Amino acid sequence: MKRFIGIDFSGDHKKWKANCGGSNVWIAQVSNHDGLKLEELFRVQELPGEEEPFQRLVDFLQQHHFAAVAIDAPFSVPRQFVGYGGHKGLLERVRKIGREGRPFPSGADFFRAVTGQTGRLDPCKPLRCTEELWNRKVNVRSSLWNGPRGGAPMTAACLTLLAEAEGAIWPWVQPNLDNLFVEAFPAAQLQTWRLPFKGYGKHTSADRQNRHCIVEHLEVIAHGALRSKMIESADALDAVVAAFAGIAVKENHLLDAPQGASSQGWIAVHKCKAGVTE
Repeated sequence: MKRFIGIDFSGDHKKWKANCGGSNVWIAQVSNHDGLKLEELFRVQELPGEEEPFQRLVDFLQQHHFAAVAIDAPFSVPRQFVGYGGHKGLLERVRKIGREGRPFPSGADFFRAVTGQTGRLDPCKPLRCTEELWNRKVNVRSSLWNGPRGGAPMTAACLTLLAEAEGAIWPWVQPNLDNLFVEAFPAAQLQTWRLPFKGYGKHTSADRQNRHCIVEHLEVIAHGALRSKMIESADALDAVVAAFAGIAVKENHLLDAPQGASSQGWIAVHKCKAGVTE
């Protein structure tokens, strides 16, 4: 039986605090044995351990066996900012950035360390090739933009996790390795499946109905309590959708196989409708 992990991520360090009851960091575990089944769905604070939740997640990913771990966050930065040593060198640079009591660097510190600048870039929101592809269809955040709705804090958090977990990261390694880390983007996945990819994140009746529609079309077996979590929380739902990025890479259902993506990563999207193998 293969196990896949999907993680809906956050660049807000407050959402990682142990006492954060409304955290938007969710973890989904999906098994694939004669069909997909949602086994677990919980907030990062529910992971066992005495450490802070971010470290608990690192330990969880290091100590358990999975086919793939898919995270809804950027795995790299635009090519011109990757720097010496490629992606491994980038992870090492991020690991060394001061954290000032936080589990990962601030967006501002990350931006300065990666770009070597303190002012805005030109363009101010540079995109990777994979983000440029999806920017024509869905709302994309720049991994180096540290302004309103910026992706820099999220990227800082994700690269710190990747550096600490020390796992195999696709597409810099072949997909046949286990415990493979894969970049997910639920909005792109839902758009590909022609399901609601916006207007499903708020606590309104219309957004809740859209979440219900998504859950109804997902080819994942889930008992009542887990279905309710997905319908009540867009973050929980995104964690489940994110798991399909790992399934896409491991089971050869990848949309738009990457060409030359090894320098700056690639968003993995499952090409089959709602995850059904065709």
